[in-house]
Amino acid sequence: MKPYELLLIITPDHDENEAEALTDQVKSIIESGGAIVKVDPWGKKRLAYPIQKRNEGYYVLYIFESAPSFVAELNQSLHVIEAILRYMIVQYEDDINKLKAELAAEAEQPTPKAEQSTSETKQSTSETEESTSDGDAAEVETEDATDDDNAETVDEDATDNDAEAENTTESA
Repeated sequence: MKPYELLLIITPDHDENEAEALTDQVKSIIESGGAIVKVDPWGKKRLAYPIQKRNEGYYVLYIFESAPSFVAELNQSLHVIEAILRYMIVQYEDDINKLKAELAAEAEQPTPKAEQSTSETKQSTSETEESTSDGDAAEVETEDATDDDNAETVDEDATDNDAEAENTTESA
């Protein structure tokens, strides 16, 4: 079985429920001869150029695996459906196994991203509060260390100046 992708444009004359029903119809046609990997409804978008005097359409992307002989049958099935303005079936270029792995990883995540970000925010807030209570002592330590660093830097500069003076007297 080879991977393919199908992009179809449905007429905008239908409401979203009818477009969804047509999407399910095409999905069942594909499942009769292959295996659906992903269905991605893009929604209503403006067309690049008018097709049958229409400027908009519902876009739906299907990624599926099937035998090459099934693609010709799918082509005939889609050609008969009047609500489809345009469609194109091409061989899927990307790595299908990588896509399957990504979809499986998304399905395994038990909590939505919004809940995860909320819990992460709570953790960082509690960590900030803990560091604030100890922060006064840390600031004092930082100031002391800075003074020591400045003293060392001054000593190094003085040593460098003495060495330069010696080099100047030797060359004269």
